[in-house]
Amino acid sequence: MRTLAYASAIGSEFDFPLLVASMGAHEETLAELLERLVHARLLRERPGGDRFAFVQDELRARLYQSLTASRLRVLHKKIAEALERLHPDPPEELLAELGRHYFLGKVPERSYDYNRRAATVAVAHGQPEEAAHQLERARIDLKTLPGDHTTELVEIGATLGDLYYATGDVRLADRLYEEAISLVPPKAHRQRARLLLARAEVARETLNGDAARRAAHEAHELFSREGDLVGVASVHRILGRIAFHQGAYREALDEAILALDLLQQSGDSRTLGRLCVDLGNAFAMLGPEVEAEGIVWYERAIDRLTEAGDYAEVARAYLNLASLVGQTRPSAGLEHLAKGQEAADRAHEPRWSGWGLAMGVEMRLQLGEVEEAERDNQQARRLLERANDALGLQQVEANAGLIAEKRGQWEDGEIAYRSALEQAERLRLSAEAAQANFYLARLLYKTRNLTAARAAYARALEADLPTLNPPSAKAFRELGELLREGVPDPARANAPSAAGPARPS
Repeated sequence: MRTLAYASAIGSEFDFPLLVASMGAHEETLAELLERLVHARLLRERPGGDRFAFVQDELRARLYQSLTASRLRVLHKKIAEALERLHPDPPEELLAELGRHYFLGKVPERSYDYNRRAATVAVAHGQPEEAAHQLERARIDLKTLPGDHTTELVEIGATLGDLYYATGDVRLADRLYEEAISLVPPKAHRQRARLLLARAEVARETLNGDAARRAAHEAHELFSREGDLVGVASVHRILGRIAFHQGAYREALDEAILALDLLQQSGDSRTLGRLCVDLGNAFAMLGPEVEAEGIVWYERAIDRLTEAGDYAEVARAYLNLASLVGQTRPSAGLEHLAKGQEAADRAHEPRWSGWGLAMGVEMRLQLGEVEEAERDNQQARRLLERANDALGLQQVEANAGLIAEKRGQWEDGEIAYRSALEQAERLRLSAEAAQANFYLARLLYKTRNLTAARAAYARALEADLPTLNPPSAKAFRELGELLREGVPDPARANAPSAAGPARPS
């Protein structure tokens, strides 16, 4: 039972040398015990004889859970110490194990050190969930250590916020940023400004434009006081992103150009690459005459961000490039979306994978791939619900209307469009609301409900849809002419519209 207790604390598999060192046992005696356990079909021996595993992980779990807290503390501490003796200079792959055993063994100094190092390795390998788990342990340990560790707690809180934001948990990220801000020393202006900027990004993500602007302007004041050019540029960048979400594309472009001027003096290639995506977005929404400029900025972004290893942003660049190209060349757009999803998978960013699927729906419909479009939209809904992405889910609902309309399922299409419109209005998304009204007007025209179609069209016109979403302008004007003629002709209204304004900005 002592042998099984140690083995269960090590894990579902364990190495013979580690078990010997942890227990302080005689090799031959322990080998005989393990042989008996193998014959009893409790353990199995891996090829080579130095590694064993529990036949049933449920057995290991029951054994482990039967041990008292004090016994587990002793076991994990001894296992960690044995690991250190066997590996005085532990390789990267053992850092997490050392951190786990010292954490459960309640040795906070050693646990903190190993978990911080393991988190750094996990981030470098594109494993944000693992890194967050290890940093949570480090934060718990740090609070038990004597002395003032405010600086380290702020750093860990900020890094954890970044990691949770990257994995789509923006609300938890915001709570961590807020906690970190409360700990920042009064004179640490640059550190406070960076956290405020992070909170502004979260507020933008949750579509709270007013809160995002307040945090950004406060960060701007602090960065300016410190003479931090990259910080000031980052503020202009996020102000541009906020303006973009609100349909103010010219303002978004102006803010991005201000940021570009400052960043070119700093040489920060990662931030510059992200800004290139924003510039591409702004040009993409300013009309077909500057579409080529948008493509150039997206391609620059992909080159810079790939070089920097920022694959989450590489994914965003590819998705937005696909949205622009796919308006006239749906097959090329789908190819870019596939590359974006590959980058999203590499960055462990399921939210961008969901966006890639959602954005491809209208392109697939243009190609007549209705079944594939519905499959992708359903999968996108699952991913975006998990990420709590309200903007993405609004796009999914609009997609559901497009699919139903393509199939001639008028009632289902109208329900989906009205739901998309309601979501857009609730989130104060003017461009998306106007686009939903356009879709609704087109469908109502096809079903010969001219009065309701004209009302929906008037709402889109009042919102100035051609300005909010220039790619839809031509189809929008054509629908207006049909409504003025007053004679329903569904065949003339069946041309697919350009892609909607929603994009992972």
